[in-house]
Amino acid sequence: MNRAVERPARSPEGGKRARTRKKLIEAAAAVIGEKGFDRASLEDIAARAGMTRGAVYGNFKNKEELFLALIETQWKPIVPPLEPGAGLKDQMRIVGRTVARVASERRRYAAIATAFQLYTLTHAPMQAKLTEKNAAVYRRIEKELVKAIPAKSFPMPAKQFVRVLDAVTTGLLFTYFQTPELITEDVFVAAFEALAR
Repeated sequence: MNRAVERPARSPEGGKRARTRKKLIEAAAAVIGEKGFDRASLEDIAARAGMTRGAVYGNFKNKEELFLALIETQWKPIVPPLEPGAGLKDQMRIVGRTVARVASERRRYAAIATAFQLYTLTHAPMQAKLTEKNAAVYRRIEKELVKAIPAKSFPMPAKQFVRVLDAVTTGLLFTYFQTPELITEDVFVAAFEALAR
């Protein structure tokens, strides 16, 4: 009698591969946070994860791809809980409070974020990838904003307003990382409220 060979069930989302990738990303965060991107080697990252360099290459094409995975998991867009129907100033107050809260949570990743910015400034292919990713994020945020806030309320076209929000957010975050005692929640809120005037 011919019997079908039973195959093992496929790994669920939290399977071995996902756990390995997560462990490598966490190790990359620690090593890059200590040494910066350029001085962090795949050997250092693999050793921190308790794995071999082959495990890194089995999950990521190269160090840049691992770095992108790290940024995508640790530095997601900030999504404030906007209140449909509220005025622009009230919405900006919500944005300011949300960014202030997230800033304190992200402070531990400040060195990684700074390393990523430096790397992006000096590597044109990464700039191109970041431009493409940010353009998609901007389109998504613009759609959400115009659902919650009437377009006539914006001090400029919504497409431009989203980019200004991102620039203000990035500037505030990095200034906060450097001098957290000077950039309080009141400063975050005032900066975003000013965009509603």
